[in-house]
Amino acid sequence: LLSKSEDKWINKINQSASKVIGDLFKVRVGIKTTADKVFIRQDWEDQISVPEASILKDLISQENIEPWKISNDKILKVLYPHFSLNGKKKTIKLEEYPKAKKYLLMHKDRLSSRKYLIDAGREWFEIWVPQNPSYWELPKLVFPDISSYPRFYFDESKRIVNGNCYWMEAKTPDEINQLLLIQGIANSSLMTKYHDLMFNNKLYSGRRRYFSQYVEKYPIPDLTSKASRDIISIVKKLNSPNLVNKEPLIRKLELKVAEAFGVDPL
Repeated sequence: LLSKSEDKWINKINQSASKVIGDLFKVRVGIKTTADKVFIRQDWEDQISVPEASILKDLISQENIEPWKISNDKILKVLYPHFSLNGKKKTIKLEEYPKAKKYLLMHKDRLSSRKYLIDAGREWFEIWVPQNPSYWELPKLVFPDISSYPRFYFDESKRIVNGNCYWMEAKTPDEINQLLLIQGIANSSLMTKYHDLMFNNKLYSGRRRYFSQYVEKYPIPDLTSKASRDIISIVKKLNSPNLVNKEPLIRKLELKVAEAFGVDPL
């Protein structure tokens, strides 16, 4: 239940919005391997048989995602036995990847025990939910399902997204700018307050659930307004890997997000 002042504030935000995220993008969940300890590792180089580099893909996961960067402290790679052919998902032929075959055979008992996968007519070494492999090539906005603070990260490195995160992909330059606008708004203290008031679903230690059905309802201001254009410009700078001190830009971003919705900054 909201107080009168909170209800007034929420209504002001909603009335100032031109769309919600769900009007612009489908929020997708990441891959589901159903055998993470086999497919996802930080220590691939220590394995008896290291799969071919072409099917070991960089992974964005709950453990390494930050609002404006990927943490170098947790470099994760996923063995991804899928590829795209003419826009359709295909599965590799193990005979063409002898190192991966050797590695996977060492875990065959566990992988073959996934009866639901076999019953679906799939190969025993597949990832249960690989998503569309062609989409990993696209720029995307990624965020974790559970977090004590917003961690919306813009990725252009073709990383795969783990199942503990959600993501949206951009297919055009205009959609890239839309994702950058969303990133700036979603990472702001204003939208964090909005999230808490509208979707009060916290776990222990104040950790929030960023379900897709919540984030798809985030309001977005007029994409062509000056404030929105300013937000996009600031976010591009915040995403730069060479930026040392982000705090001045983050403060400026907070002001612009409040301006975009016609409310006082927090």
